[in-house]
Amino acid sequence: MIKLWKQYNIPILLLTLVLSLSGLTFYNYYTQKNLLLEQMKDDAENVARSIIAAMNRFQDIKLTMSTQKLISDVSLGLEIFEFRYIEPDGVIQNSMFQEEIGQRYNGGHFKQTIAGALPLGKFFFETRDYVPVMAIYYPVMVNDKLTGIIDLSVDISEYKRVMNNETNDVTLMHRQTDIINLLKAIEGSIKNSSLISSKTDLNDFLSHYVDIAKSIIQISLVDKKGKVVASSSKALVGETLKSEIFLSSSLIEVNSHPAYRLVVPGVSIFGEGNEQLLLLIDATVYAKNENRLLTTASMTAGIAILFALFIAYAIYYSAINRSREEKERLEELVKERTREIELLSKIDDLTGLWNRGYLEEMMKMEFKRARRYGHDISILVVDLDFFKKVNDTYGHLGGDEVLRKVSQRIMACLRETDFVGRYGGEEIVVILAETSVELAVEIAENIRSAIAAKPVYFAEETIDVTASIGISAMRSDHESCDEIFSEADEALYVSKKEGRNRVSLHHP
Repeated sequence: MIKLWKQYNIPILLLTLVLSLSGLTFYNYYTQKNLLLEQMKDDAENVARSIIAAMNRFQDIKLTMSTQKLISDVSLGLEIFEFRYIEPDGVIQNSMFQEEIGQRYNGGHFKQTIAGALPLGKFFFETRDYVPVMAIYYPVMVNDKLTGIIDLSVDISEYKRVMNNETNDVTLMHRQTDIINLLKAIEGSIKNSSLISSKTDLNDFLSHYVDIAKSIIQISLVDKKGKVVASSSKALVGETLKSEIFLSSSLIEVNSHPAYRLVVPGVSIFGEGNEQLLLLIDATVYAKNENRLLTTASMTAGIAILFALFIAYAIYYSAINRSREEKERLEELVKERTREIELLSKIDDLTGLWNRGYLEEMMKMEFKRARRYGHDISILVVDLDFFKKVNDTYGHLGGDEVLRKVSQRIMACLRETDFVGRYGGEEIVVILAETSVELAVEIAENIRSAIAAKPVYFAEETIDVTASIGISAMRSDHESCDEIFSEADEALYVSKKEGRNRVSLHHP
């Protein structure tokens, strides 16, 4: 055995190496594949939460289209005893008594009124729950068609003469006028609500949601029996889906395209809490990434085999090459780390902008280049207004957050060839190489607007931020960049003096 090992140790080791590398490669493939699938599942769950929130919000908006709030807003001081909105078939659609909604109304003189024995829209007096009331069945007509009846009664206990059939009380007549005005307002609200409700369909909402969200294929809401109650695909509404669809989330194919099916149970859109959300998300990107992973794994395994064969062919030379490559790799790594350290020494830790030392170095270099080739160069000095007040009010952490956000907004307004650095404190300097005065003013205005456009949010507080900006451009009589910077600084103080949150250009 020992003799065999000594004779074939290199082939055995090479075979072990090939098998190990291949195994590790494909293990990495399956691991990365599962990670991709898990990420897609997390993304799908986030999308599902957003959809559920949007659907709940949609339903909330529809539910707010009722007459209850209108009654409380425009009740005109009436002591409303009862209010109902009844459909022509007698079913209560809306009521100040929630337990009545959906039931059939048989109280009072309603049956007689529906039968035509009593006219609609006329006041009558009766006792409801031992309380004398003045009531009216008011018709709601749309296009000369009866769409509903408002049952409204007002407590008139204070009008004793009414109970004695003395109905000529002037105050009571005014009260009837108020009731008619209220009923007209309610009638208009019901008509508007019906119109809005008829145009706000949940299926249309889901269909529009799918249209604007390109990664979503289909959204369906299914009850506990598997019946589709709402869907972005209207053809599915009313159909009963197979039970195996709801077993678990999985990858499937939809019209020969990969898709991820997510099932979210326990959804409460219509208030019952037993619906299920069925979400189909386009998995084309996942499939492409999986194919790339498989290709990479296969190539890696092939390279491992070739590498092993190469070792078998020239193990001595490969050892020398590996030694030399390792040395070069370490030297390159040292160079990279040196460059990283050098770069970090030029960056301001707080804002991520260039620091003052590197900023001054670049100002001198750009000035020399502009003088040599006759190019334009402009310098902006940006200073935050009342920054000390920000530090005093929100602390230095708040001030630091303001500086970070302002730096990001300034960077967003600049071009790739522009140079920006933190000069000190809340002062930021922008170098605009090969930039005319007119363009420099335009860029400065963009920066000022971007800073003032919205507040900075810190610790649940909003901090309003503005900045003053001074501009100076190189002239033929300038002998150093310090002169341009000094003029821009003077222009900055002009902006401060004239009220802040403005741009000022230095004039010789």
